[in-house]
Amino acid sequence: MARATVSKLTETKKLTTLPPTEEDPEGGWVELRRLAYGEKLTKDAEAMKMRFAMDGSTTQKGVDAEVSLINEFVTLAEFAKCIVSHNLTNDKDVPLDFKKPADVRSLDPRVGDEISTLIGEMNDFERESKTSLVDETGK
Repeated sequence: MARATVSKLTETKKLTTLPPTEEDPEGGWVELRRLAYGEKLTKDAEAMKMRFAMDGSTTQKGVDAEVSLINEFVTLAEFAKCIVSHNLTNDKDVPLDFKKPADVRSLDPRVGDEISTLIGEMNDFERESKTSLVDETGK
C-alpha cells in the first residue's frame, strides 16, 4: 500500500532577517509544517468565498481591495496553521502567537515577508518533488 497522507515532519528555518547577534546568539527561527490537502482546500475555498462576496465591485479600487483582503486572509491562515514553534517575541519579550492576527500584523515587514516566503516554498506543490514525504514512522 502506498502512503498518501501529509508528512508530520517539520522543518526548522533560521531567519536571515533576524541573524544571530551578541545580544541574541541564537537568532530568529521558525519551525514549519506542510498544510494537509484538506487545510489547503479550506483555505482556497474561504479565499474564493471572499472573492465572490466582493465581486459586485467593478472599480479598480474595489478589485485592489479584494485582492488585498484575500492575500491577508491567506497569509493569516498559513501563519496560524504552518508555524509549529518559534523563538520570536514582541518588544516586551512576550512570545508572539501566530494564531492571533494582531501578532502577525505586528511583525516587522521584512520578517513577515521572509516567513511567508518560507511557508510558500514549503507548500508549493508544483515546485516540490511530486513524491510525498514520509513521516517519522517511515511509512
